[in-house]
Amino acid sequence: MHDARPSVDWTEILGPSTSGVPPPTGFSGFSCRPRELERGGLFFAFPEFLTYNEWCDGHDLCGEALARGAAGLVADRPVEQSFAAEWIVPDPRKAFARAARAAHGYPDEAIELIGVTGTNGKTTTARLIAHLAEAAGMPAGTMGTLGCWLGDRHVEPMDYTTDLAHESIRRLARLRAEGARLVAMEVSSHALALQRVDRFRFRAAVFTNFTQDHLDFHGDIESYFAAKRGLFEMLTCGGAAVINAADPRAAALAAATGAQVLTYSTDAAYPADVLAEDIRLGAASLHLRFAWRGGCHKLSAPLAGRFQADNVLAAVTSLLALGYPVGPLCAAAESFTPVPGRMETVALRGGATAVIDYAHNPGGLENLLRACRSMKHRELLLVFGCGGDRDRGKRPLMGRIAESLADRLFVTSDNPRTEDPAQIIKDILSGMEHSERAAVDPDRAAAIAAACFTAEDGDLVVVAGKGHEDYQILGTEKTPFSDRREVERFAAGTA
Repeated sequence: MHDARPSVDWTEILGPSTSGVPPPTGFSGFSCRPRELERGGLFFAFPEFLTYNEWCDGHDLCGEALARGAAGLVADRPVEQSFAAEWIVPDPRKAFARAARAAHGYPDEAIELIGVTGTNGKTTTARLIAHLAEAAGMPAGTMGTLGCWLGDRHVEPMDYTTDLAHESIRRLARLRAEGARLVAMEVSSHALALQRVDRFRFRAAVFTNFTQDHLDFHGDIESYFAAKRGLFEMLTCGGAAVINAADPRAAALAAATGAQVLTYSTDAAYPADVLAEDIRLGAASLHLRFAWRGGCHKLSAPLAGRFQADNVLAAVTSLLALGYPVGPLCAAAESFTPVPGRMETVALRGGATAVIDYAHNPGGLENLLRACRSMKHRELLLVFGCGGDRDRGKRPLMGRIAESLADRLFVTSDNPRTEDPAQIIKDILSGMEHSERAAVDPDRAAAIAAACFTAEDGDLVVVAGKGHEDYQILGTEKTPFSDRREVERFAAGTA
């Protein structure tokens, strides 16, 4: 239940009631989910994923909200047989976001809120931003795929990378109340398309990269990009747009924002305000020099893979854009704790090494495999699949990438949801020239065990797709499952 503070003037937010029924002097709370309402609450009706992976039209839930004692309804069309006060508005989603901000005292305006968007790298970049800000003396939190954090303390889990507006604002208010002065927030394309962060005051927006993903939801690549671009269109002239200059979409983003633009790049072919001039990789570390305002600065971070240099530079640039001194940021990078499920390594029996990573789209898989190929190894064995009820177009692309960069393939399931795993695997194999060479097993645990058993001294077994996740979605149910646990079982000799 989300409290509606007595000081909130709902008439100012929503205007006069359009039903002729006078509204109460106050509401007991507000929500877009009837189950969260108490008697005397205010219900907002709009289409959303109100339950994980389940789309519904909130208008169809007005009857349930009224049965639970809702005293007010906000919708885009009249509700039949309603005796509650009603507000018919053009866009209930936007009204909901405004209401959430007002009800929780506009916490997005009281902190430095940095939004991080892009196809890959959001989680690591957001965590880096918070870590570097903490080291510079600014108490910082994060919100995203791994949940809500304040420093190194896990505050609460989250259902979505970017939750619905009332949940996001409530968490920002909680973080602010517990001492946070900066929050790095992962902002997904779904959230932007569904206006979950409408009118949030972002001090800075960070763009990591753009490759194909989520076309099952957006429909086409241009709609997907338009959603990402929305974050930069939201920025005011006092904000900062931090953009990866090496991405083909960089110019379009820069043109779309009214904010100050600050670019970064790890490729000398794409000049930028913050430009990496030298990148060196260790077994589980990277070292780089970068130019900023005429000076040359060095930093090291315990991250594996060249692509992580982009994440580091994105984080540093976002804080430079807000006026943080460069020295403490560089010094703090070395003490960063790598994000769970991002190129985590486990030593296997027989001298092989397993690498566990969240890569689950074409760009992420390619970055991961190129990073792993740069590591010392004999053969690279890859275990991967693709999610069900999601963008089918990326499946053959991932199959092609896997075949070109891995030596041996083990194709399996990855959250098949309500789709037939065999069909998902068939789609993946269609992108390969020699699909007959791939080992196929829809049982993910069996596929991981087979790859680990096959691996020899010096091999890398890359298990991609789930990373930190501790479940497998079969049908509509989440079943406990962890890639890391399966790998560790083999390493311990219990598999």
